Amino acid sequence: MFSFNYPANNSEDDFFSNINYMKNIENIIPNCELAINIRSNGISTKKQCFVYAEKIDFKGLIQLRLAEKADHRKMYISNVDTNSFNQLKQDQSLHVTFSGFVENLIKILQDCQRGNLEVDLIYNREQQMTLQFYEMRSFKNLVHLCLPIKPAPSNMILFYMNNVLHNLQKKNASMESSMQCMQHEMNTHLSRMSQLEVENSKLRESLLENSKAMTNRHQEEILRMQEALKKSSDHRHSDNERHMMAMSALQAQLDKALQDKANLHSEKCQETKKCDHLRDEISSLKSSLSSMKDQNEKLVSDIAALRNIERKNEMHWSDSRKHIHELQDKIKKYDKLQSDLIAELEAEKKICQTKRQALEMATEEISKANEIIAKQGQEIVKNKKTISLRTEVALQQEKAIREKDKQLIIQNEKIEGLQRAIESLRQDIPMQLESMKQFADTLENKYSEQITALNQKLSSVSKDRVSGRMTIR
Repeated sequence: MFSFNYPANNSEDDFFSNINYMKNIENIIPNCELAINIRSNGISTKKQCFVYAEKIDFKGLIQLRLAEKADHRKMYISNVDTNSFNQLKQDQSLHVTFSGFVENLIKILQDCQRGNLEVDLIYNREQQMTLQFYEMRSFKNLVHLCLPIKPAPSNMILFYMNNVLHNLQKKNASMESSMQCMQHEMNTHLSRMSQLEVENSKLRESLLENSKAMTNRHQEEILRMQEALKKSSDHRHSDNERHMMAMSALQAQLDKALQDKANLHSEKCQETKKCDHLRDEISSLKSSLSSMKDQNEKLVSDIAALRNIERKNEMHWSDSRKHIHELQDKIKKYDKLQSDLIAELEAEKKICQTKRQALEMATEEISKANEIIAKQGQEIVKNKKTISLRTEVALQQEKAIREKDKQLIIQNEKIEGLQRAIESLRQDIPMQLESMKQFADTLENKYSEQITALNQKLSSVSKDRVSGRMTIR
């Protein structure tokens, strides 16, 4: 037996009993009826209960709701969210995630419907309630799951009872409408039956009248014949042969009358059969008329839908024609632009070739300047070595040598800055080949000015070196 601390707030209950969340509520399984053992203080009673299992995905919330079949006011709810599921997972050693818990709960409820599992609603000593799903075994019952459960508040009971009443009212309204339709059909059927009965009674009356008329005729004929027989009895001896012939004729007439009576009886039976057959045909015609009406309504709706589709297709066809004409015009414009761009690209290629040749000449001049700078750097290194060797002898000229060293350092920094600028220019040259259309002339002037400035600086540096050597000597 496990103990649970059910959350005190009713926010989870409000999600399921709130009209705003009705669209988000999804039934895990169809509503079912289960026999649940209610155990309290050692007393066990089995009651039939309706079980509802619902979930809200975006909240990660499941609700299992029980309502007694005999009294819907006795309702119990069990809410499981991610936090309470983690507690269940820790207490009952569950090995599934929250989604797997939902799938296993569905399987457990289905097993309860089949009768493979039992369900107990247990009141603990602390007046707490648990819902226990277990399997009956001969040695020991195997508990599959225990869930915390509590009595539903009155507002939730009223909410669900209102939903049940609303559904019952809908069913009652639909049943009343169907009953009215059936009553209307019954009234029409009864009126038709009354008409057929009137027609049948008229046919019977006509048959009775015909039969009475035939019997009266036969009786009159018989009376006439009897009178003739009485008259002919006086002349029996003389007219025996003639009477015998008359008797035979009369016998033939009687046979014909009997045959006519039998034929009338057979015709009467046939008329009754025809009436029954007509009733069957009337019922079949009514059913066929109803089916033909339904088919006619369907055909009318299908024709309207086909007309709408045909109108839409015509509109799409006209739009597609306009779009095709617009695309053809755009294609012509794009062809013209393409030919113009091809001509411009050929002209730009020729210009780029001339600019590349000019850049190659500039790079050659820059390489020559770099060679000169490297030679001057070697001479500077040699001068530094000579200066370092003669520092011990020229102690008196330290101040002058330091000043010259500072000047040499400044010149070296200038040379290094120039070298960096040249290296940056070397790196920028291949990146700027595409953008040299407008700046080729200015670059040539710029590089020529830089080369002249470098030559001037180199000449000034060489003059300084010569003057330094003269002073050292």
